[in-house]
Amino acid sequence: MLILELYFLFYRVPKMMTRLARERNRSALAWSLLGVGAWIGAELIVAFTLALAYEVGAEFFEWPRPEPAGLRLVVYILALIAALTSTTIVSRILASKSARQVLPSPPPPPEFSA
Repeated sequence: MLILELYFLFYRVPKMMTRLARERNRSALAWSLLGVGAWIGAELIVAFTLALAYEVGAEFFEWPRPEPAGLRLVVYILALIAALTSTTIVSRILASKSARQVLPSPPPPPEFSA
């Protein structure tokens, strides 16, 4: 599973963001970093939130300690789903941006001779 995640983090997400950014004359590096940051941030937020929820449940509702064997796998899968969703949202935001048009500069002002 880790290999799949590394593939997305270092190849697929930057490639997708670079293509979209270049089509819209935006910074490919900035959008690639934003996509990777959204991926990592979503994973951390979901993993932290679920771990905190389990600790609260173990403290107040006497859930078993240590956590059941399959719980880590469920948390990892939910974190991956959140990461994919966040990256999809970032790519849709980028796709909704219109391409910046490079317009020619206006002609110089007229000269009046006296």
